[in-house]
Amino acid sequence: MESSLNQSDTDKTKSKINLSKEDALNTTKRLNKNYLDLSKLDYSDFDIYSGILKDASSESGIKYEVIEPTMSKKNIASYNELKKILMAELVIDLNELKSKQGAEKLLKQQIISIVKKYKLKIPASVLPKILYYAVRDLIYLGKIEPFLHDHMIEEISCDGSKIPIYVWHREHESIPSNVIFEDEKELEDFTRKLAYVSGKNISVAQPIVDASLPDGSRVNLTFGREITKKGSTFTIRKFRSDPITIIDLIKFNTLSSDIAAYLWYFVEKKLTMIVAGGTASGKTTTLNTLASFITPGQKIISIEDTQELNLTHTNWVPSVSRETFSGTQIAEISQFDLLRASLRQRPDIIIVGETRGKEAYTLFQAMATGHGGFSSIHADSIPSTVTRLVSEPMNVPKTLIVNTLDAILLQLKMKVHGKTVRRVIQVSELAGLDEKTGEVLLNDVFRWNPSTDQHSFTGRSVALEKIENEFGESQEDIKYELNKRKTTLDWMVKNNIVRYNEVSSNIIEFYKDPDKFYERKRILL
Repeated sequence: MESSLNQSDTDKTKSKINLSKEDALNTTKRLNKNYLDLSKLDYSDFDIYSGILKDASSESGIKYEVIEPTMSKKNIASYNELKKILMAELVIDLNELKSKQGAEKLLKQQIISIVKKYKLKIPASVLPKILYYAVRDLIYLGKIEPFLHDHMIEEISCDGSKIPIYVWHREHESIPSNVIFEDEKELEDFTRKLAYVSGKNISVAQPIVDASLPDGSRVNLTFGREITKKGSTFTIRKFRSDPITIIDLIKFNTLSSDIAAYLWYFVEKKLTMIVAGGTASGKTTTLNTLASFITPGQKIISIEDTQELNLTHTNWVPSVSRETFSGTQIAEISQFDLLRASLRQRPDIIIVGETRGKEAYTLFQAMATGHGGFSSIHADSIPSTVTRLVSEPMNVPKTLIVNTLDAILLQLKMKVHGKTVRRVIQVSELAGLDEKTGEVLLNDVFRWNPSTDQHSFTGRSVALEKIENEFGESQEDIKYELNKRKTTLDWMVKNNIVRYNEVSSNIIEFYKDPDKFYERKRILL
């Protein structure tokens, strides 16, 4: 089989595609629709677009459109015929598959070879489009690939076949798209593909899978009609290669620079904290920003079911639990197992991505022995957070909680002026147990005012008083330390320093000589 491209064939498949007059006209017509927003997705030789379009038939009144090369029914038939031949004859050179680019090159070579070998009647203007769809479907993630390249999309959700895929857009929130899986088999095959590329198996026997895609995006899959009556489903929470930073959160007004400075000092002194909140409230994001304050060089061990934390620290051991599969001898490794193992690795800081089981008791014991630590938990209030900790299956004694946990941060997703936002509602410190009732006493340090959409300090911090007693620092010293950190954060906000590596670099520079760094930034602020 011929497997090399001649020069004329190569010219058709590299650089930007020169569309035929008909294709150019079709694209222009589609782009001339009344889009509220139109963006070019830069990931292909073709010009691929995404647009937000008014749509009266949609519950939200708008629709997300993916604009890809158009194919006639005849072109689609040719593509499907070619795919069948390709699946039967494709020779895979593993050396070529070390990179996506190598896989693309090999696939294009094989397709052009098949077209020549079988004398398939595919016009020269159509071949580049077939190559685009072949690469999209066979190497990447098919119909949903454009969504993965739109930075405005946070989540991709499919509820079944013949139902539009929904996306969560940062500006327009939950909206339907023009992308649909037309039949159940197509969706089941795609669900299997998502499981496969995530290193998992999904079947009728095991119809629920939680996993991570190769790019770090979190995916939940269900298979067939065993548990979801409309058929297979998937939800993808996209991974950001450049994580949201503490500066982003200040600019979003998720929290104030006063709260951020407090959290910074809190983490630096190895105090302990839990981030509480509901689904998609940004708990993991806030947890990740807290980790950016950890003193450079300290040993960090993170424990998650699916890796979502993304730290720049070099002395970091990210660990992930493992499920067992029926009929295999693969042992299950739970978060509890990982947490016990971590204590033998002499960590300075332990981060548990989400606490929800018996690992909670071990985490609190670790924190009680001097390890710094923080975690997240599903709860809609501070009192309900405490209730969850003391109840099954966590069973953490109240005395251990108040003697070990320093603070709880509550973050929720809500509507402010008609827009969905995330806000730190309050930061509360644990102040002891009521002698009469046995209830946990809480001291609110920061509160969010919904009428002004502002955060305010309540006037007293038990944790800062603890630092004063344990570290021998005066109140004036502590105020000065907090001000140094607030000034540094405000300077980064003013200069729009938001990229994760840049924020981390400035925090590292601060730690080298805090007084000198502070004085430089104070003058510039």
